Amino acid sequence: MHWIKCLLTAFICFTVIVQVHSSGSFELRLKYFSNDHGRDNEGRCCSGESDGATGKCLGSCKTRFRVCLKHYQATIDTTSQCTYGDVVTPILGENSVNLTDSQRFQNKGFT
Repeated sequence: MHWIKCLLTAFICFTVIVQVHSSGSFELRLKYFSNDHGRDNEGRCCSGESDGATGKCLGSCKTRFRVCLKHYQATIDTTSQCTYGDVVTPILGENSVNLTDSQRFQNKGFT
């Protein structure tokens, strides 16, 4: 008799279909960005030229950002794909960009 109750309980559990939905949002507010040395993400001068005496880069960078949403990683791997998508902004300015009063870039959602 006990096995019938177990079988009936299992049957009821497996026949009940539960549909689950989830959603989330991600917001990033960057107020100001400063690249005083005019170097790219690999440490090179954006213009390709530097002052021989001071080492200071002579030209300016074209600043844009890439936001990549991925699963948790203890050590971030920048070469792997973005799990939840990525977005690249258009060029927002040069070495220093003030974004406090700007609505120049708004993304409608990750792909």
